[in-house]
Amino acid sequence: MGTARVRVTLSPRRDRSYDILVREGLLDGLADATGLLEDATSVFIVTDSNVARIYAPQVKEGLSRPGRTAEVVVFPSGEANKNIETAWSLASSLSGLGADRSSVLIALGGGVAGDLTGFVASVFKRGIGYVQVPTTLLAQVDSSIGGKTGIDAPWGKNQVGTFHQPLGVLTDPLALNTLPRAEMLNGFAEVVKCSIVADRKMFEEASATADPGAAISTELILHACKIKAEIVSKDEEETNLRAVLNFGHTVGHALESASNYRLSHGSCVFLGMLAEGWIASRLGILDRGELERLEGFLVPLTDSLEGPEPFDKPRLLRFALADKKSAASTIRMSLPARIGKMHATEDGSYRIPVDKETFGASLDYLRRVTTRG
Repeated sequence: MGTARVRVTLSPRRDRSYDILVREGLLDGLADATGLLEDATSVFIVTDSNVARIYAPQVKEGLSRPGRTAEVVVFPSGEANKNIETAWSLASSLSGLGADRSSVLIALGGGVAGDLTGFVASVFKRGIGYVQVPTTLLAQVDSSIGGKTGIDAPWGKNQVGTFHQPLGVLTDPLALNTLPRAEMLNGFAEVVKCSIVADRKMFEEASATADPGAAISTELILHACKIKAEIVSKDEEETNLRAVLNFGHTVGHALESASNYRLSHGSCVFLGMLAEGWIASRLGILDRGELERLEGFLVPLTDSLEGPEPFDKPRLLRFALADKKSAASTIRMSLPARIGKMHATEDGSYRIPVDKETFGASLDYLRRVTTRG
């Protein structure tokens, strides 16, 4: 497979459209993609302590050239470090290394690296350019695309952030060969989400994946990228349609935050899709047979919810009400009409109000379907 190119086409008022390039071996040839960096006097590779050991020397060598410096800036790995303290430390390091308005940041790693780097790029010197180089499946199919940046806060995940589009996304599927099973499942959750949101045939293909924790086809990665790029191109700043990409994330993010990130992102999204699918069925939006198909596929991929934590309804409700779709103390979710199509109200809204009782009942449902034994 040669280089596949997916275009994210944004408002013509400002030339901010960009390409997602997907090619096996791309990390070995980043110099070929440095057209994105022609005007950069310096590049700064921002990565976490785990990815730095594997890829930072290779990427630094590929991006260095006469007249342009390349430096590596490392932060501690883990979702717990996606916070304002780390963002401040990165900005301080960049300043100390001489970064300026013409510098470009390289977000090398998973979703945490991409969210942090994008956020720092959006506010450093009032905004500089950055390039996404995702090395996890989650980042390749989801978080690297669309310009959402953010850091976590005590009251919830991604509660402080900006929209700041990258100059481009450079994706190498071979980077997934170094990932542990849990990280592959994190990303597979987002692939499944894309299929439920927009493509029933893709759902069938994802369902047929023999072991999503071990491997996934480049074609599925590319398909997920195309779905997200198309939706982002139509609704860059999530005024309505882009909310469908949050399917499973209202409940999922609440579970993730309430567990203090003990539960993995992927498992929380699988759980969230189950809960929100059940809510859609209870509201008469989703056919019961469709919910049963989701259950048969998703339940085996989830973590058990046995034990008191994170199953604390009042705590989960507080996190759900802090979700970015919620408004006026009302939980709002994007819900499926069927596998491959999301529900819209008569006035075209994809944000469906869900009362607190139904939200709580969905958690009881999750406990029933996921308790092992």
